[in-house]
Amino acid sequence: MNARNIAQRVATVTLLAITLSGCASGQKETRRFFWPQLPERPRIEWLAAYSSQLDFPKVGMRKFMSAIAGDEDPIRFDKPVGIKSDGNGKIYISDAGIPAVLVYDMVNDEVHLFGREMAPALFKWPICTELDNAGNIYVADAEQNVISVFTPDEKPLRSIDLKGIVIKVGNFAIDKDGRLILVDTRGHKLVILSPEGKLIKTIGERGDTDGTFNFPVAVTVNHKGEIIVGDAMNARIQIFDHDGKFLRKFGTRGDGPSDFQLIKGVAVDSDDDIYVTEGKGNKIIIFNTNGEWLLTVGGQYSALTSGRVAPGGFLLPEGIDIDKNDRIFVVDQLNKRFQEFQYISDSFLKQHPIEGYTGSEGGGTVTP
Repeated sequence: MNARNIAQRVATVTLLAITLSGCASGQKETRRFFWPQLPERPRIEWLAAYSSQLDFPKVGMRKFMSAIAGDEDPIRFDKPVGIKSDGNGKIYISDAGIPAVLVYDMVNDEVHLFGREMAPALFKWPICTELDNAGNIYVADAEQNVISVFTPDEKPLRSIDLKGIVIKVGNFAIDKDGRLILVDTRGHKLVILSPEGKLIKTIGERGDTDGTFNFPVAVTVNHKGEIIVGDAMNARIQIFDHDGKFLRKFGTRGDGPSDFQLIKGVAVDSDDDIYVTEGKGNKIIIFNTNGEWLLTVGGQYSALTSGRVAPGGFLLPEGIDIDKNDRIFVVDQLNKRFQEFQYISDSFLKQHPIEGYTGSEGGGTVTP
């Protein structure tokens, strides 16, 4: 994402999309929502919001069965906190309130509880889900202080006991070497484990200097192998190399469009732009890899009380994930849903020209 003049012009474009959004039931949106708005070069597109399986399109046999037998009882969110897409149509949402992991199968338009019949006994406070290169599924349970590992078909494989390593397991990521990179929020440190769960090293302590933390809450790894940490109470992002050496930082406390008040999640797209969910500001803030502000998406909006979809409107956004297709998934916690967006990279724009955008950047040359 090119930073040229973007930040100066697009910080507050979300309210139009929120105001013009349609009714919440049935995903009745007919227009497309972009940030920035056309005719500017679009960077992010809103795709959908999901509160239950009732939000899947009713087409074909699903539409027929709904007309004959009525809608099935929905599996709804209670306190969703984390989200992970496998890039092949399955999305895993950690819900600490149920407590369970909900699996959205976007290929078959189906929702089930992770582990199916085993689901009630699996978790007590699931907060984060990750996948390794083999497709194995890792779920962090904050109450049990353990990471449970499952096969791709949701069968138990092994567990990693974190007692004595972290005070309370929080968000974590898996890098290309299979290492587990954890934030110990209460321990104010970063923890690196081997693929087998053995401690490799811990990084940091409580403080506000480079390489120290004050309630770190989120972590991801970019394509260079750099470790990106959301250092919540220091209102900043810190970046480390593969071995945990401090590289750089950015962030300012405040209520401006690029400021932090309550960091909740971090993710990176295919261009290594950094996305930060800002819980108190109810927005996503996007920076390039050096910390230059590019774009702000969001605004406070209650979809539950308004009965409207409100594209890009949030009420405490938490977990965020960007998959191999540059699909962006964001937990919208107090609206009890997640929202789906698309990052429009130059290559994506070449393959999917957008009607109404007449610029040549990225090869998209389309006339209305």
